Amino acid sequence: MKKSLAKFVMMTLAVLVNYSYAGDNTIYINQSGSNSNVSVTQNGAGDAVEGVQSTGSSATTPAVIVGNSNNVTVNQVGTGDTLQLGIQTTIANGISNGNNYSYSITGSNSTAVINSNNDGSGTSASNNINVNQTGNTSNLNVNLLGTGNNLTATTAGGTSNSVVATINGTGNNDTVTMNGGGANSFTLNQGNSTTAATTSNVTLSSTGASNTFGITQTGGTNGNTVTVGGYSATTNTPSGALNGSSNTVTVSQTGAADNTFILGLTGSTNTVSVTQSASSGNNTTNIQTSGSNNSWTIHQTH
Repeated sequence: MKKSLAKFVMMTLAVLVNYSYAGDNTIYINQSGSNSNVSVTQNGAGDAVEGVQSTGSSATTPAVIVGNSNNVTVNQVGTGDTLQLGIQTTIANGISNGNNYSYSITGSNSTAVINSNNDGSGTSASNNINVNQTGNTSNLNVNLLGTGNNLTATTAGGTSNSVVATINGTGNNDTVTMNGGGANSFTLNQGNSTTAATTSNVTLSSTGASNTFGITQTGGTNGNTVTVGGYSATTNTPSGALNGSSNTVTVSQTGAADNTFILGLTGSTNTVSVTQSASSGNNTTNIQTSGSNNSWTIHQTH
């Protein structure tokens, strides 16, 4: 009788442990202060990092990080994971004392939202955001505001992944790499009619088919640069940083002066549309492709 009872208890505990492991993990964060180190690791399906929930609030309340010189690392492994992160900082200018954010997701059907102007104060600068997506149908939405921000996003080994970035400010650097799979998309809106993006640089590389890239920059007096793929100034062959077929690249640059677009593409049946407009200064487009049935449309207005 005692042995049978012991076996029953052990079997019951095993079931409970497995059920707990399969369940959703949720971490609520509201951090205020500077020089903090926050490291989060979640392994399982349906995990979430979000903000402290008030009564009646939705699950989209962002986790809040308030302060300067903070280091935040979030690693998620699983399917259907979510990240909601709101950044509040007093750094308005300069290239020091900003915050560092690293987000890694391995799995499919994930969603991440990172907002550097979470409190709407219009003060946010010198933030470094590094994102790695591995899997299918993972979606990243980044909102950056301020001076000297750096966004690096890498998507590898999957299909139907997306990166959407809205960035306003000066001297920002955006580097996006999308490798493997197809039907991935990158959408960037940098600057607007009231907040021009000046001296900003965008670098995009990709390997795959049927991808869609849309880049819009509203620039200021010093112009902006967009580099897509692997243009080579010394040979007749692209260096290979944009490989694939049936991709669509749309670039629109407007501003006071000196916008530059550089494209190096290897593949067939790609469509490239470029629009550049400046009231003074110069627009420059460098295009180098290798492949058949490609289509280019270029409009420049001085």
